[in-house]
Amino acid sequence: MLSQLQRRALSFTLPIGAVAVAATTASAQAVPTMERGAAFTPFVQTTILNPDWGQTNNLGFSAGIDYNHFIPGIVQPALEFRVTHASGRTVNESTYLGGVKLQTNVQGIHPYAVVLAGKGIITFNYVYNGGVKGDDSAVYAFGGGAEFNVTPVWKVRADFVQQHWNLDPNTLTPSALSFGIGYTVPFHSRRAQ
Repeated sequence: MLSQLQRRALSFTLPIGAVAVAATTASAQAVPTMERGAAFTPFVQTTILNPDWGQTNNLGFSAGIDYNHFIPGIVQPALEFRVTHASGRTVNESTYLGGVKLQTNVQGIHPYAVVLAGKGIITFNYVYNGGVKGDDSAVYAFGGGAEFNVTPVWKVRADFVQQHWNLDPNTLTPSALSFGIGYTVPFHSRRAQ
């Protein structure tokens, strides 16, 4: 049975998938005049994190980088690495995640989905369970979002990521809503034939 946060994450991710499928019917230029070989996109975001521990939301940041190797097609795969840190009254949480990002382009809007895995560290801001100050866990996460072109290289982005932590005997499912900017550094441009 899905938890409320997992249902919320799915209700956010499924429309993005529908937009990606709808993009297959969109008309576009038959032969591109310029083709990029690859690009790095560093990004920074303000993050509101529901830590799933206590009743408060934490405020923090996410920073990361995407690597895209452009291939002909509707969906562009990328590698994404991100760090998220958020502090609050009851706990501080940090994650170090990497994984796959699948993105498409619809009229200058770039919806995407991410599947990430890595490590999470939780620090309690009070004495818990006989003096335990914190814990760490393997973390996996999924979510989605969109990037919006401001210029050809600057983008505004927003995303939602649902995390899963296994802190034996507890299981946490924090969720992060983030807003920020990205800067695309393209390279290996060449003329299409």
